[in-house]
Amino acid sequence: MITRQPLVIEVQRGHVVESVHQVMVAVVNEAGHLLHGWGNTNYATFPRSAIKMIQALPLIESGAAEKFGLEDEWIALACASHRGEQKHLEALTAWAHKIGVSEKDLSCGPHLPYSEAAAHDYIRHGRTPTAFCNNCAGKHLALITTCLHLGEDFHGYEKYDHAAQKRLRNILTETMKVDHSKIPQGVDGCGIQTYAVPLQSIAVGMSTFLNHHLQPRRKDSALRLHKAVAKHPFYVAGSDDFTTSVIEKTQGRAIIKGGAEGVIAGFLPEKKVAFALKVADGAARAAQFAASQVLLHLGGLTIEEGKALSKYTQPIVTNWKGEQVGIIRIAKPQ
Repeated sequence: MITRQPLVIEVQRGHVVESVHQVMVAVVNEAGHLLHGWGNTNYATFPRSAIKMIQALPLIESGAAEKFGLEDEWIALACASHRGEQKHLEALTAWAHKIGVSEKDLSCGPHLPYSEAAAHDYIRHGRTPTAFCNNCAGKHLALITTCLHLGEDFHGYEKYDHAAQKRLRNILTETMKVDHSKIPQGVDGCGIQTYAVPLQSIAVGMSTFLNHHLQPRRKDSALRLHKAVAKHPFYVAGSDDFTTSVIEKTQGRAIIKGGAEGVIAGFLPEKKVAFALKVADGAARAAQFAASQVLLHLGGLTIEEGKALSKYTQPIVTNWKGEQVGIIRIAKPQ
């Protein structure tokens, strides 16, 4: 199905529709051809963290992961927006020690852990968040690791003209089929460049992990990333998180990754499809619900799995006592 009508997500409180979110969706096959679309599939947007698996490809392709003997958990962290839980921080510390760098070498900047429990622990003990708490710390360590393997000075790796960023532009150009040297750019929250691409191109990029006609090194690298994420979904996000919950519940039959401002992308290995979606107003609640419905529609979630993930597939609006006072749903066509 391809329609210019976006998915419309309604937030209903009582009998009144209180908020409305419009969601654009592109679904492609392993060759990158559009199979399903809702709304403007050429809508230009920043993929943000939704494409971290693509950004991690140079870590594997360059031989850096093999040279330094990186654990699969660390490979998953290279693709992650982690929640700053203790296991995340321990793994990042071990990785940094393995390659001989310290936390101060990361340019991503600190923030409180995304995990509410971990953040409360920091505040309760008067601890100051560090760069490893940053949800993108794994991506940054991946960039530094690759630089070290290739004999490059990693300092300034976040700058547009650094070799690390040139590699990222090349890999994104090759996988998304859009020249990243000629499109609008911005700076992501972690300080790395991000590029505005058509929504369908994000889905095309994710189809890299399905394409069996790639040259061997890329095919093998994509497979290693896929296996690491499927095996260690906790390290891709963390406890009580949509991304981790979907990958865990489906045992890797659905691989997804969210990004800021309502972007989610992923692929279904058995179904041979990849997808990307964007909520026009950037609302995360609409992105998660829309992604759950797309996964159900594509067969990435079974009915039983959907019921087990009802927090996302059948979200409700509650008051502060936890009582249901509304629902979130797909609007019926007018």
